[in-house]
Formats: sequence, C-alpha cells, structure tokens
Amino acid sequence: MASIRLWITLWIGLCVLPLAGCGVNVRKTEIAEPLTPPAEARAVPIRFGELQAKVRRGDRIGGYVIGFTCLGPFDPITWTTGREMMDRGDVADMFHEELNAAGYDVTGNPGRLFEREEDEERAELVVSAQVTDVKMNVCRKMGWWLIESDVIGEEVEASVKVDWTVYSRLERRMVLRTSTRGYTDGGSATEDGKILAIEQAMAGAIANLAADPDFRAAAFAARDADLSVPALERSGGIGGGAGSAGRLPVDNSVQDARLKPMPTALLVDDAAKLQSVRLPPVAAFTTPIQDHVERVTGAAVLVANGSGHGSGVLVGNDGLVLTNYHVVGNAERVRVVLDDGTALTGVVERRHKVRDVALVRIEGARFPALPIRTTPLTVSEEVYAIGAPIQERLRGTVTRGIVSAFRRDRLTGLETIQADVSIQGGNSGGPLVDAQGNLAGLAVAGYVVPGSTGSAGLNLFIPIADALDRLRLEIAYR
Repeated sequence: MASIRLWITLWIGLCVLPLAGCGVNVRKTEIAEPLTPPAEARAVPIRFGELQAKVRRGDRIGGYVIGFTCLGPFDPITWTTGREMMDRGDVADMFHEELNAAGYDVTGNPGRLFEREEDEERAELVVSAQVTDVKMNVCRKMGWWLIESDVIGEEVEASVKVDWTVYSRLERRMVLRTSTRGYTDGGSATEDGKILAIEQAMAGAIANLAADPDFRAAAFAARDADLSVPALERSGGIGGGAGSAGRLPVDNSVQDARLKPMPTALLVDDAAKLQSVRLPPVAAFTTPIQDHVERVTGAAVLVANGSGHGSGVLVGNDGLVLTNYHVVGNAERVRVVLDDGTALTGVVERRHKVRDVALVRIEGARFPALPIRTTPLTVSEEVYAIGAPIQERLRGTVTRGIVSAFRRDRLTGLETIQADVSIQGGNSGGPLVDAQGNLAGLAVAGYVVPGSTGSAGLNLFIPIADALDRLRLEIAYR
C-alpha cells in the first residue's frame, strides 16, 4: 500500500511540472547600497505625493501553489484596490523612514504630533509613485505524501515595480522620471501577511529609489545653485482660491449679521534674537501717486510657495522683499515674480508668525524699492493697495480707499490698520501705500459678509513700522 501511495505521489509531481508555467514570475531584486550624500550640497526638502496603482482591479498578479516542490497553480491571486492591498499612509510612512535614513530631507515626519502639515510646506520637491507591476506567489507546502498529507507551511514572495515622478513646486514642472523595483520573500501567507509582503516589496523599491543616482542629483543641490524658474504663465497659474497659501484669512463661519476676523495664532517671538539689518534709505515720494504710479507698482511682486500665491513688496534695492508669513509658510525658498514677469527664486531669511510677516531675499541688484513712510497714517487719509488678487495674471492691480480706523487684536495686542480699500485672496503681503506712493503697511486680512466670499470693504493691514521692527529691519539714515 505504501508503494502505491509513493507511485501516486510521484505521478502527481510529474503531472504538475508541465503546469508550472501557469504561475507568475516574481522578479527578485536586490536592495542597492545607499549613496553617500554630497558633503557640500544642500538637501532639497521633499515630501511624498500621490500613490496610484496602474494594475487594474481583477488582474491576476499571482497564484497559490501547492506541493512539496511548490510547482503548479492552485488558485489565482487577483489585484484589488483600496486598503486590502496598499495604503497611501503606510507607503508615505515607509517613504519618510527609508529616505530619511539615507540622508534625505523628508518633510512631514509621521512621528510629529503637531504641525505636520506646516512642516510639509517646506517641501520643494514632491515625489509621487505609480505602481505599474505587482507579482505574488503563495506556496502551500505539503509533505511527500500529497494525498494524505496536511499543509505543513506557507510562504509568500512578492515583487513590485514603481514608476516615480519628481515634481518641482517652484519650477512647476517634472524634473525626473525613474523606475525601481522591490522584492521580498518569506513570511506568512495570511491576508495580513500578503499585505505585509507587498508593503515590504514597496519598501525595497523606496530604498532603491534612495540609491538612484539621478534621484540623488535632484534631491541634493549645490548650496549656491539657483532654479531656472519659468516665466509666469498667462493662463493664471496657481489661483488664489480657498485653501491656497495666498488666501487672505477670513472667517465664513459667522451666521448672523456680525463680522468677525480670524484670530491670530500665537508663537514665541524668536526675532528678538536676530541681528538688525539696515535698509538703505529710499527718497520719499512727495507728489501724487499718479505722477509716478509705474515706479510704485514696479516695486510690488508676486510670491508663490507652490500651493498658492500672495503678494509682496521690495524694500531694498539689493532684493529684500516683505510679505506675509502665511504666504511663505515654512518654505525655505519661494518663487518671486517681478512686475515685468521675470520669475526668480527667493530665499526666506526671516519670519514672524504672530505678526504674520516674512523677509525674502532675491539675488540681484538695482531693484525698484519703495520708500518707507516713517509717520503713522491718519483716519480718512487716502491709501492704495497693490497686489495680485485671486489670479496671478492680475498682479499689479491697484485699488483705492481711505483709512477707516485702527484696531488692536485682543489676543496679541498687535495693532492693524483698517481701510476700505478693496483686497482679495492673493493680495496678502502686498503693499499699502499713501497718496504719494510711500509704503505704509502690508495687506494681511479681510472681513467678509456672511454667506459671501467677496470683500466687505473692511480690510486689515500691518503697519510698516511694526513689520520692520518684528523682523529686526531698520532704515539706515545717514
């Protein structure tokens, strides 16, 4: 009887061999040695973007294989979308872990309990993944006596191929496309085990991305390198819509006729520790703004951090720009567009979150800086606002109004100028000038009528003297 079982087992094994081709070829891929980051290079902040699977639902990605030789198909494994196979959050965590260990500057640390999204604002490069191939085989091992033997163990192997796209938020273009593979074997063939196998293979693909020479070249830049930022698109570029960094902070939650501003966030004043920067004086305008309006609008700039846009103003001929903190966020570099459409890379040198001001420097000389008014405005005095309301292509828009009042925030004690001059999302950080064109304040916030997104003519501006003081800037009078 034993000999009969032996012959049957051998016969089944031989019959299974021709069917082995019905399984899938799980490509084995070694994890490459990590590359040493360049010693003198600057790590460009990056973050994980989107995760997509090009594999279609129901596609066969592998099979269950049975036998003491693990040959021949037993049951197909098909791809399903959603949490069952791959989760973006898990992949983002692996991306941060693998690349951070390899020396990259990865924003959005999943271990942070607070301000994780604020940290992601620093990212200049966004890396998205498209899984284009998944293979998996599950082996159900049985004893030599296939007829009567029970399953004595299960193992799973999996491989993935990932197409990576690297997008520059400042240059607004794809800077790299590359592909890597990952492989894993062993482990449990349970449902959780299969998910883990794919995740481990994905981790291998991420590790191989970290070792990719082209990716490293994109993620590490020379410290004095600049970006070749393209000219401003006439289509409007990044709009100043809801949720963008350039949107004026407004409160739409008020359900009655009362108007209520958005409260200012609190932050420790670290600017007090900074050394003062002296601004060369610019001769004040003494004639009406209409006599030299081109010189005034020429000092207004557009500032974009990749997720939205705001405005700013040149206060130094050497390229110093004032804007709002909420325009630049935690970004290290931003895109600055001059009045003539020239786009430059700006480095954020100082910021003050409570006062909502930031200092950006662009390389160059002989920029058209605005003269700074040294005396306070008065109620009913005529003022003008300049900026890029709503759309980038509307940069240089000039609106007129009067000073309505001076307000003091109950939480911070900071004073703001209230004026009826019209501003919208995208005006944030733009200049408020007096009737001669001298810089008197920066746009920061606006009220809206409940149920509307339009300006109510009740807008707030930061007094220029306070903005300079918070950033430790002073005019170098001779």
